[in-house]
Amino acid sequence: MNYFAPGLRELARILLRLGRRLQLAWQQRQLAHVESQLGLLGWQQADYDHGTQRHVDRLTDYERAQVQLTNQSAALGLSIQDLEGQKKSEQAEFETHRVRCTEASAKLAGPVTESEQALAGQQREIAGLEARIAGLDREVISTEQKYRALLAKGDSAAQSDVLQLQQRVIAIPREKEECEGRLKATKALVPRLEMELEQRRAMLAVETEGLRKLEKDFVESGEKLDREIATRKRDKQKLERQINSLEKSKAQPYREIGRALADQRIEPVNQPEALTAVLAQREKIAAQEKVLAESLRDSAQENRQHVWISWLLLLLILIVLIGGVWLVLRSK
Repeated sequence: MNYFAPGLRELARILLRLGRRLQLAWQQRQLAHVESQLGLLGWQQADYDHGTQRHVDRLTDYERAQVQLTNQSAALGLSIQDLEGQKKSEQAEFETHRVRCTEASAKLAGPVTESEQALAGQQREIAGLEARIAGLDREVISTEQKYRALLAKGDSAAQSDVLQLQQRVIAIPREKEECEGRLKATKALVPRLEMELEQRRAMLAVETEGLRKLEKDFVESGEKLDREIATRKRDKQKLERQINSLEKSKAQPYREIGRALADQRIEPVNQPEALTAVLAQREKIAAQEKVLAESLRDSAQENRQHVWISWLLLLLILIVLIGGVWLVLRSK
């Protein structure tokens, strides 16, 4: 008796069945696909029994729901386009207003600077005149003191100095009067320059505030539109997921209808090859199942005791081989 043959035969059958089952699983998926295709192509052209009609009714409900959801999704898509168009329009309008406000502010900024410079120039002139008048007051006191001192000495050699001091004492009041006149005239201009500066600053502030408000309103409106667009996009994506879910849900009714059509040998009007594909796939599956059944029958007829003895011997041989290889590798 060959002790190894039963175990090897059974092992070969097990491996064969494993491969066949993998092929069968793939072919059953193919069958589900071609049956669904057959149902999709021919579900409206036959009369069905009560059980199959329930799947037709389910399919009709799915179609109706899909149409409704598709219309809602399309409406949301149009509203999103409108909002995005509104956002672009507001962007263009904002840019136009911003350029106009910026140009207006730039035109006002120049006169404000001119007024500031004119006022600063007048204030510097006032300060200079006041300093000059104070200097003349000090000079007149000092000159008079020198003049009296020279007169008291009565030195004839210093007559020219006395004359110069006398002329200077007489000239200082006239120079002071002239400075005071200029100071008065200059001070009279300051209120007008200050008023002019304030008016120009006020006009510039109005334009600046208008630009700031324009930018603030644009940002707020843009953020509001962005939120609305994002909300509608999420709603649209939700509807599209529901549509896809309904499409997936239609697969089972299509398959049940396809089975009924295949059982009745009803071909789709435009694509009769869909029925041929289902029947051919059923034949392939039947052939695989027949091979599996024959393999199981052969395994059932095999002596199980001989199989287990054979497997035990094969296992012992495998253990010995592994142990020998391990010892050889360890000795190196």
